[in-house]
Amino acid sequence: MERNKTIETFGHITKVEILHTLKSNIIENTFVLENFEPFPGYHGKNLPSGYDPHNLFFATKREYSYDEISRASVKIRNICNLSFGARPAELFIFNKKIPAIRVKELGSFEQIPELQKWYMNEDIFFAKKKNFNNEGVIKVWKHFELDEIENGIYKDLEVPIIYYLQIPVPLSWKVFESMTYSIKNNLDNSNFDAALGVIYLKEIMDVVRIYEKGMNVDFLKKLRDNYLEEIRKLNL
Repeated sequence: MERNKTIETFGHITKVEILHTLKSNIIENTFVLENFEPFPGYHGKNLPSGYDPHNLFFATKREYSYDEISRASVKIRNICNLSFGARPAELFIFNKKIPAIRVKELGSFEQIPELQKWYMNEDIFFAKKKNFNNEGVIKVWKHFELDEIENGIYKDLEVPIIYYLQIPVPLSWKVFESMTYSIKNNLDNSNFDAALGVIYLKEIMDVVRIYEKGMNVDFLKKLRDNYLEEIRKLNL
């Protein structure tokens, strides 16, 4: 792969966030969740300038394909006055998988019912309301625009304080969580948030997504080496 060449592709990120059910500003008896904390492993006060991490999750009645949600979202943006970003997502809560649409950058909560109606006009329907206020595992499909800054280390060009560390094997969330806990306990700087990701290039690439302001390449290399060592110890 040629260094410093912009890579545009898609894939998904898996992470844990604290979610809670919205009880107002929704179509009656629909299931919409808000995230409390977008990067729970990072304890800095300030997010990057201009970056809005606020996420909503519209739980859907059934699983819709990436194409169905993407085409509906593009059509809605073209015919209404709402500004928003949307991607397919999966929530792992209540010990089961719940399909959803992850919505970002919506102007206000008061616009949620209007956006829901637009999706329903496109034959995308929503799950019935449930009460939830806890951690949940989230898988979100997304577009990536990346620059490889070192061998196996990629910088996110859309959110410049997010990085991706290539790893040789896929990891379960349980194994990854245990690894990250162990690594953080043995580093001077443990103030970063980590998640799992898959990026589709010519060959599928498994990554660890890292979020932290002020991250330097030397630390990223050390962090990647730590994950590789943990993988080696488990003979994965």
